[in-house]
Amino acid sequence: MLSKLILLAALYTAQFIPTTFFIQTVPIFMRQQNMSLDAIGFLSFLILPSALKFLWSPFIDRYRIPKLGHYRGWIIVFQILLAIVTFGCAFIDIENNFNTLIICMFCAFLFSSSQDIATDAIAVNLLEPNERGIGNAIQSGGNIFGAIIGGGGVLILLDRVGWKYSLIIISLVMLITLIPVLLYSEVVNRKPKKSNFFKSYFQPFINFLSRPKALPWLLVLVLYMGGEMMSGTMLRPLFVDRGLSLSEIGVMLGIFSYSVRIISALIAGVLITKLGRINSLILFGLAASIATLLYIIPASGVSNLPILYAVTITVNALQGMAYTALLSAMMDKCVTPEVSSSAYRHTAATDYTLQVSVVSIGGVAASMLSGTIASATGYTGMFIISAAVSILSVLVIFQFFRRVAVEAR
Repeated sequence: MLSKLILLAALYTAQFIPTTFFIQTVPIFMRQQNMSLDAIGFLSFLILPSALKFLWSPFIDRYRIPKLGHYRGWIIVFQILLAIVTFGCAFIDIENNFNTLIICMFCAFLFSSSQDIATDAIAVNLLEPNERGIGNAIQSGGNIFGAIIGGGGVLILLDRVGWKYSLIIISLVMLITLIPVLLYSEVVNRKPKKSNFFKSYFQPFINFLSRPKALPWLLVLVLYMGGEMMSGTMLRPLFVDRGLSLSEIGVMLGIFSYSVRIISALIAGVLITKLGRINSLILFGLAASIATLLYIIPASGVSNLPILYAVTITVNALQGMAYTALLSAMMDKCVTPEVSSSAYRHTAATDYTLQVSVVSIGGVAASMLSGTIASATGYTGMFIISAAVSILSVLVIFQFFRRVAVEAR
């Protein structure tokens, strides 16, 4: 079990370092240049590969790279490409070549999203049902640790050594985190005889969508993280408006808040096993939704650092628990063979990635709307609307999936 968790922690940490750095640094840079909230909100189109990656997940399920394993091979290739494009960004003059930076950032998100497909497939194949609570806590924690490095540590480093050397360090870290993957020996079972390509491409999607309550579940995925993405996108511009420095934002949001998310994710992993997936989704989701309203405090003009720390730590702790519960529930929705727990999951990447993509679609839409809403209603109105979106997802869960929780007792 320990070796599984170490591998998953390394994989999920690595892919989040450069993308978190980009998505958190650039909005701050844009706001410091007095760019509008609308423009910052639309920067979320960079997350588009995460929303659309289900389109190429069947290829990763179907094909493998010779001599490198199956999903392991894809991870190695995409992580190296991610390190290369990150290294290249180090030599871009971001003030005079901003469009070039945006293109490179889009490529970084494309490679990271593609790597995530293979990583999720390995996670589904490795973890037994009774390991998924703690396994998804490690996944969530790995994501957050990567965000701490990319969105906190490197943000502070950026203040010290500048853009060029910060990006070079990130690319080297990406290569170092490949070591556990290179040491991992993937078991590649022989797949059944390949069917018609078009049939095999569409069949996993058809199978997933024809399951009971598939459409209500997809609605939950669109809404559940949408509120968090909406509020998170505007939080950094808000703190810039409140006069916080690059280092202060990096320490508060990139280190302290994310560190709390790791702890809360681990706590959630234990509680999910006792409460059940659906009960956890409802309880943690409701708590996180209500906590989002605390952001109204800085929106109303408060800039006292201890208060801002208390607010962001509280909100991030509860959001981390809700996110972990969602990941566990999503893994349960993947195709798992009944005959043997070690049997090969032929559509593991597609089943999980389809759900992740739907979550990302909701997140991209919410993030892009956040700037427009904040411009129209102010930060306070936007935070209220983001909380309402999250609460709506909890109501859908309660309406359509509560019976599952009751029957599981």
